[in-house]
Amino acid sequence: MTAGNVSRVIRAPGRLVVSPTNLSLAYPYGGTEVGKTRLVVLQSLGTGFRVEAEGLGEATDVLEGSHRFVFSCFLRGWDDDGVRLLFPDRYTLGAVSGHARVDIPGAAVPGASMLDRAKTMLFVPDDPVQAPSVLIYRGVPDWSEGAEFAFQRQEELGIPLAVECMRSTSDKILSIGRLVDLIL
Repeated sequence: MTAGNVSRVIRAPGRLVVSPTNLSLAYPYGGTEVGKTRLVVLQSLGTGFRVEAEGLGEATDVLEGSHRFVFSCFLRGWDDDGVRLLFPDRYTLGAVSGHARVDIPGAAVPGASMLDRAKTMLFVPDDPVQAPSVLIYRGVPDWSEGAEFAFQRQEELGIPLAVECMRSTSDKILSIGRLVDLIL
Protein backbone atom coordinates (compact mmCIF):
# COMPACT_ATOMS: atom_id res chain seq x y z
CA MET A 1 0.00 0.00 0.00
CA THR A 2 1.26 3.47 -0.85
CA ALA A 3 1.73 5.93 1.99
CA GLY A 4 -0.50 9.01 1.98
CA ASN A 5 0.73 11.55 -0.54
CA VAL A 6 -1.04 14.66 -1.81
CA SER A 7 0.30 14.00 -5.30
CA ARG A 8 -2.00 10.95 -5.39
CA VAL A 9 -5.13 13.08 -4.86
CA ILE A 10 -7.33 12.81 -7.96
CA ARG A 11 -9.56 15.49 -9.39
CA ALA A 12 -11.26 13.95 -12.38
CA PRO A 13 -13.29 16.13 -14.69
CA GLY A 14 -13.79 14.46 -18.03
CA ARG A 15 -16.07 13.76 -20.97
CA LEU A 16 -19.06 11.50 -21.50
CA VAL A 17 -19.27 9.19 -24.53
CA VAL A 18 -22.49 7.47 -25.62
CA SER A 19 -22.44 4.12 -27.43
CA PRO A 20 -18.70 3.43 -27.65
CA THR A 21 -18.00 0.40 -29.84
CA ASN A 22 -14.27 -0.29 -29.49
CA LEU A 23 -12.01 0.98 -26.71
CA SER A 24 -8.89 0.33 -28.79
CA LEU A 25 -9.96 3.00 -31.30
CA ALA A 26 -9.06 6.67 -30.82
CA TYR A 27 -11.35 8.83 -28.71
CA PRO A 28 -14.43 8.76 -28.80
CA TYR A 29 -13.98 4.99 -29.33
CA GLY A 30 -16.57 4.65 -32.10
CA GLY A 31 -19.21 6.44 -30.02
CA THR A 32 -20.34 10.04 -29.73
CA GLU A 33 -19.02 12.56 -27.21
CA VAL A 34 -21.96 14.34 -25.62
CA GLY A 35 -20.07 16.83 -23.51
CA LYS A 36 -17.52 17.85 -20.93
CA THR A 37 -18.53 16.99 -17.39
CA ARG A 38 -18.24 18.27 -13.87
CA LEU A 39 -19.76 17.11 -10.58
CA VAL A 40 -19.37 13.45 -11.58
CA VAL A 41 -20.73 11.02 -8.96
CA LEU A 42 -21.30 7.27 -8.96
CA GLN A 43 -23.67 6.46 -6.11
CA SER A 44 -24.37 3.01 -4.72
CA LEU A 45 -27.93 2.67 -3.51
CA GLY A 46 -27.75 -1.01 -2.52
CA THR A 47 -26.52 -1.66 1.01
CA GLY A 48 -26.01 -4.80 3.03
CA PHE A 49 -28.78 -6.02 5.32
CA ARG A 50 -27.92 -6.81 8.95
CA VAL A 51 -29.45 -10.02 10.30
CA GLU A 52 -30.09 -9.55 14.00
CA ALA A 53 -30.14 -12.51 16.40
CA GLU A 54 -33.04 -11.95 18.75
CA GLY A 55 -31.51 -13.95 21.59
CA LEU A 56 -28.10 -12.24 21.35
CA GLY A 57 -29.22 -8.71 20.56
CA GLU A 58 -26.53 -8.36 17.90
CA ALA A 59 -25.88 -9.04 14.25
CA THR A 60 -25.06 -12.62 13.26
CA ASP A 61 -24.79 -12.04 9.52
CA VAL A 62 -24.82 -9.36 6.85
CA LEU A 63 -26.59 -10.17 3.59
CA GLU A 64 -25.31 -8.82 0.30
CA GLY A 65 -27.22 -5.73 -0.83
CA SER A 66 -28.69 -5.08 -4.24
CA HIS A 67 -26.47 -3.90 -7.08
CA ARG A 68 -28.15 -0.56 -7.73
CA PHE A 69 -26.03 2.33 -8.95
CA VAL A 70 -26.81 5.79 -10.28
CA PHE A 71 -24.22 7.77 -12.24
CA SER A 72 -24.77 11.50 -12.27
CA CYS A 73 -22.93 14.44 -13.72
CA PHE A 74 -23.38 17.93 -15.00
CA LEU A 75 -22.94 18.07 -18.78
CA ARG A 76 -21.47 21.46 -19.52
CA GLY A 77 -23.32 23.43 -22.18
CA TRP A 78 -26.19 22.39 -24.44
CA ASP A 79 -24.83 19.76 -26.82
CA ASP A 80 -27.15 18.93 -29.73
CA ASP A 81 -25.88 15.34 -29.94
CA GLY A 82 -26.23 14.95 -26.18
CA VAL A 83 -29.86 16.03 -26.20
CA ARG A 84 -30.64 13.84 -29.23
CA LEU A 85 -28.97 10.70 -27.85
CA LEU A 86 -29.91 11.03 -24.18
CA PHE A 87 -33.49 12.29 -24.54
CA PRO A 88 -34.76 11.02 -27.91
CA ASP A 89 -38.39 11.01 -26.77
CA ARG A 90 -38.20 14.74 -25.97
CA TYR A 91 -35.82 15.86 -28.74
CA THR A 92 -36.80 17.97 -31.71
CA LEU A 93 -34.56 19.76 -34.18
CA GLY A 94 -35.24 23.49 -34.18
CA ALA A 95 -36.72 24.46 -37.57
CA VAL A 96 -34.96 27.83 -37.72
CA SER A 97 -31.75 27.40 -35.67
CA GLY A 98 -31.10 23.76 -36.54
CA HIS A 99 -30.21 23.11 -32.89
CA ALA A 100 -31.67 20.71 -30.33
CA ARG A 101 -34.94 21.56 -28.68
CA VAL A 102 -36.50 19.68 -25.76
CA ASP A 103 -40.28 19.42 -25.68
CA ILE A 104 -41.96 18.39 -22.45
CA PRO A 105 -43.69 15.95 -22.37
CA GLY A 106 -42.71 15.10 -25.95
CA ALA A 107 -43.35 11.41 -26.58
CA ALA A 108 -42.57 10.56 -22.92
CA VAL A 109 -45.58 9.12 -21.08
CA PRO A 110 -45.48 8.93 -17.27
CA GLY A 111 -45.33 5.31 -16.13
CA ALA A 112 -44.02 3.98 -19.46
CA SER A 113 -40.78 1.97 -19.61
CA MET A 114 -37.63 3.97 -20.32
CA LEU A 115 -35.51 0.92 -21.22
CA ASP A 116 -35.78 1.63 -24.95
CA ARG A 117 -33.47 4.61 -24.47
CA ALA A 118 -30.86 2.66 -22.49
CA LYS A 119 -27.33 3.23 -23.81
CA THR A 120 -23.79 2.07 -23.18
CA MET A 121 -21.97 5.05 -21.68
CA LEU A 122 -18.35 5.76 -20.90
CA PHE A 123 -17.00 8.46 -18.60
CA VAL A 124 -13.45 9.29 -19.67
CA PRO A 125 -11.48 11.46 -17.24
CA ASP A 126 -9.24 14.18 -18.66
CA ASP A 127 -6.28 12.11 -17.40
CA PRO A 128 -7.24 8.49 -18.22
CA VAL A 129 -3.77 7.23 -17.22
CA GLN A 130 -4.03 8.40 -13.59
CA ALA A 131 -7.78 8.49 -12.97
CA PRO A 132 -10.37 5.71 -13.28
CA SER A 133 -13.00 5.65 -16.01
CA VAL A 134 -16.56 4.38 -15.61
CA LEU A 135 -18.16 2.09 -18.19
CA ILE A 136 -21.93 1.72 -17.88
CA TYR A 137 -23.15 -1.25 -19.90
CA ARG A 138 -26.83 -0.31 -19.96
CA GLY A 139 -27.64 3.13 -18.62
CA VAL A 140 -31.03 4.82 -18.69
CA PRO A 141 -30.50 8.60 -18.86
CA ASP A 142 -32.84 11.10 -17.28
CA TRP A 143 -32.74 14.49 -15.63
CA SER A 144 -31.40 14.46 -12.08
CA GLU A 145 -34.12 14.51 -9.43
CA GLY A 146 -34.97 18.15 -8.74
CA ALA A 147 -32.92 19.19 -11.79
CA GLU A 148 -32.35 22.89 -12.16
CA PHE A 149 -31.34 24.67 -15.35
CA ALA A 150 -29.58 27.90 -14.38
CA PHE A 151 -30.32 30.62 -16.92
CA GLN A 152 -28.29 33.27 -15.13
CA ARG A 153 -24.92 34.94 -15.48
CA GLN A 154 -23.49 33.58 -12.20
CA GLU A 155 -24.12 29.91 -12.99
CA GLU A 156 -23.05 27.67 -15.84
CA LEU A 157 -25.86 26.38 -18.07
CA GLY A 158 -25.81 22.67 -18.70
CA ILE A 159 -27.69 19.40 -18.39
CA PRO A 160 -27.99 17.85 -14.90
CA LEU A 161 -27.90 14.19 -15.89
CA ALA A 162 -28.71 11.06 -13.89
CA VAL A 163 -28.17 7.59 -15.32
CA GLU A 164 -29.80 4.52 -13.76
CA CYS A 165 -27.34 1.66 -14.24
CA MET A 166 -29.17 -1.50 -15.33
CA ARG A 167 -27.99 -5.07 -15.88
CA SER A 168 -27.11 -5.69 -19.54
CA THR A 169 -27.89 -8.76 -21.62
CA SER A 170 -24.31 -9.91 -20.91
CA ASP A 171 -25.10 -9.74 -17.16
CA LYS A 172 -22.89 -6.68 -16.51
CA ILE A 173 -23.86 -3.43 -14.80
CA LEU A 174 -20.74 -1.29 -14.72
CA SER A 175 -16.97 -1.36 -14.60
CA ILE A 176 -14.68 1.14 -12.87
CA GLY A 177 -10.94 1.29 -13.53
CA ARG A 178 -8.23 2.56 -15.80
CA LEU A 179 -9.52 2.99 -19.35
CA VAL A 180 -6.97 0.52 -20.78
CA ASP A 181 -8.32 -2.21 -18.47
CA LEU A 182 -12.02 -1.81 -19.31
CA ILE A 183 -13.75 -4.31 -21.62
CA LEU A 184 -16.87 -3.46 -23.63
